[in-house]
Amino acid sequence: MKNWKKMGLIAISLMLCYCSRVQKAPVVEQEKAVSISGPEEQLKQKIMDILDSNETQNAFWGVLIKKQGSSEPFFALNENKSLMTASNMKLYSTAPSFVLLGKDFRYETPIYHTGTIDASGTLHGNVIIVGSGDPSISGRYREGFQTEQFLDEWAQAFQNKGVRVIEGDIIGDDDYFEDEEVEGSWQLDNLSYWYSAPSSALSINDNLYQFYMHPGNAPGETAQIESQLGTSYIQIQNDVITTSSKVRTYISYRRETEGNKLRVWGAIPLGASKERIRGCVYNATLFSAFLVKEALEKNGVIVKGGAVDIDDLRNEEKERLRENLSLVHTHVSPPLSEILRIVNKPSQNYYADMLLKTIGRRFRGRGSFGGGEEVVKDFLKLAGAPEVENFTMADGSGLSRRNLVQPRHTIALLEFMARQPDFKEFYDSLPIAGVDGTLRSRMAKPPLKGNVHAKTGHIGNVCALSGYWDDLNGQRWIFSFMCNHFTCWASRADALIDRALEVLGNYGE
Repeated sequence: MKNWKKMGLIAISLMLCYCSRVQKAPVVEQEKAVSISGPEEQLKQKIMDILDSNETQNAFWGVLIKKQGSSEPFFALNENKSLMTASNMKLYSTAPSFVLLGKDFRYETPIYHTGTIDASGTLHGNVIIVGSGDPSISGRYREGFQTEQFLDEWAQAFQNKGVRVIEGDIIGDDDYFEDEEVEGSWQLDNLSYWYSAPSSALSINDNLYQFYMHPGNAPGETAQIESQLGTSYIQIQNDVITTSSKVRTYISYRRETEGNKLRVWGAIPLGASKERIRGCVYNATLFSAFLVKEALEKNGVIVKGGAVDIDDLRNEEKERLRENLSLVHTHVSPPLSEILRIVNKPSQNYYADMLLKTIGRRFRGRGSFGGGEEVVKDFLKLAGAPEVENFTMADGSGLSRRNLVQPRHTIALLEFMARQPDFKEFYDSLPIAGVDGTLRSRMAKPPLKGNVHAKTGHIGNVCALSGYWDDLNGQRWIFSFMCNHFTCWASRADALIDRALEVLGNYGE
């Protein structure tokens, strides 16, 4: 028995020794592999280590990085997986629009009247504003210029024709687009806020209202409202109370889902700065007609009719209206190259949706999100993107969580754009690290500051960054980072992307 015990102990000792050697062997091999790897492999490992942070270990990363013109990626991680991209979708709205419509493309919005104008200046007919999908009818493009001044110019055009009284209605014609102002998968509780503005073929002032809250004269008084557009289209229930100066400003607001009644509540202390409130309207077309009617009346033209959405008319009424139209004025937009900057740099959702519907209408005959998606898919095939059948574009802005894109789709798109003759204007429309747009406060030190041109993207538990940067040798790189389902702060996920780009930004000699 003793011998058997001795033999058993010897066997156990040998097994423990063997196991110890087996466990140590991979460590030795791994250390050996790291020691002989080149600088590129070490760089890739640094990127992987950054992405493998504890903060995003529960998330899904999709990353693809390559040198422009190279057939092989430098770094790839889940590059063939479909992920939500948030506002990276704006690349898919702006790039095809830029190439297919051209940088000098301009929208035109004609304003007509029906009937006749008699000697007394009475228009025996209606006014019709025909939308063409122009997102830019606002004061964005002239310094110090307000939307009201555009509307005043339109009213002046009627006065120049001698119109003093309009017997009919002011009709907004939005039939260039389908009746699909918002995408069906957007979050319902976001639909009243400015970033969820509807996209109608006829749209004015980004389809937004805006006003300011001022404190009253004494605690307990209702706060005062200063309206920007001066429109009565939005009906405001003001429940904001003026408080003592010791209380901080707290204001919330909510518009009814299908209507334009707005409730504003909270507190604003004496001596506080004015608080801006802005949100989107319900029925953008009717809003536009309403604004034109108010502008005409403000400029002394009497309007006996009302503001009307053409969709409220019967088809035969529409036909009659369009038979004998007389042109009064045509509003012309800035060139598309300027419009792209408004989409990409501040990440303007409404503009992106309008562009997507525009190319859908012009190249598929359907001014809708679905029509635009068809055009973008064809464009991706032209760009050489793989598995385009797995690309899903629910909207142009990235608000929808049904948008699904692979990193290699984005890389193919960006590579294709870099070969276009007018690429510089597209490149310059993107936010620039440490300089402007949504990258103003990110990567604000050399070598990335002013060097990274990229589109950001954020919705709940999703962030993305895709674009270009030049290494220390002057070689241009293209990258796409997407992170889904993280539960840390979005700023932390952004910081990991920035750190990875920092490592890459110092590449070269």
